[in-house]
Amino acid sequence: MKKHFLALVAITAFGVTQAQEYNKWTVELGGGVNKPVAEMSAGYATSTPSFWTADLGVRYMFNNKFGLRLAGGYDNFQGGDNSRKFDSNLWNINLQAVANIGRALSFETWTSDLGLLAHAGVGYGQLRSDAFSSADQVAFGVAGLTPQLRISNRVTFFGDASVYLNARQQNTFDGFSRTSRRGIQGVKFTGTIGLSIALGKHGKHADWYSEESKVKDIQEQIAGIENNLSDLKDQVAAKQNKMNDANGNNVPDEIENYLNDNFAKNGQVSTAMTSKDIASDLIKKGYISVYFDFNSSQPQISSTWAADFISKYLTENKGASVHIVGYADELGGVNYNQSLSLSRAEAVKRLLIDTGIDASRITTEGRGEDTSVNKKSPRARQIARRATFELK
Repeated sequence: MKKHFLALVAITAFGVTQAQEYNKWTVELGGGVNKPVAEMSAGYATSTPSFWTADLGVRYMFNNKFGLRLAGGYDNFQGGDNSRKFDSNLWNINLQAVANIGRALSFETWTSDLGLLAHAGVGYGQLRSDAFSSADQVAFGVAGLTPQLRISNRVTFFGDASVYLNARQQNTFDGFSRTSRRGIQGVKFTGTIGLSIALGKHGKHADWYSEESKVKDIQEQIAGIENNLSDLKDQVAAKQNKMNDANGNNVPDEIENYLNDNFAKNGQVSTAMTSKDIASDLIKKGYISVYFDFNSSQPQISSTWAADFISKYLTENKGASVHIVGYADELGGVNYNQSLSLSRAEAVKRLLIDTGIDASRITTEGRGEDTSVNKKSPRARQIARRATFELK
């Protein structure tokens, strides 16, 4: 039965993963150096490399292998140490296709944090310089490679090396002469580093998603379920042992032991305390508690005696009232457990009201997670999932 259950879970998990639950959008910002190699006027040249180049883009991946990138860029060209002085700028906008080479070459089989993208496309730019009056309209093609280093599922550090091949460029990069070549009239290399930020609600971006990781995720889910089943087995054992009643008098053995140890001697009940005092002492010291199953606000059947004990105490003591405090274990979110603890207290309140206790005599409170027990122990967590009583 367990194997069939786990197989069903694996099939379900595989189907959910097929829904491509990964982020597809990134915003990318990079900066670095450039080197224009053609054409330059005689006596003019930039340093090698030359600062600055900047790039800002938005990328969308159709799947974990292919996508599109829309970006804008800026280059500044200035004369180097052995060059005549000049200062020109090139602004551009471009659209490129992106291929995830890392996934195509199965990088995931040997690394989970290194990637490689290839990109190529076309764009439009304007070259501006004080050496000529109006902007030089430039059309270009661009191609490059982008190594990646994943910092987190949201943030990736990248480097990029690209080559730009300009057409319809009328002026040299320095701006002091006209281009003389036909066809490709300008060639420029850029090198940048930067960060890409993944956008979306999922834990992983398409750049890092793979079939290998999908199988690993399913295996981890199954392992988690197996651990939960093991915990459940321990919890059932704990529940079965929760109320031991050796003599069959419907009073839990731990309560009888407490009475025998504290209020009886040589078979005679001490007269120093009344039955009211004894009951009150049991309640105040936490011997009377209602327990709950994991992630449940319904009292365990074996705990109904505790609610009955409180009901009888309130019935016999008309001036008494009770404050019910609910708790949860440390599994799950803090906010969820806070709400669950209050629901448990409210459930016990409804049970007492159903036994005839007036609602005005009952208050409730959720105190969230009980951190006093070892959260790695299934049986200790069972003890944490409870509602206790405070007399007022």
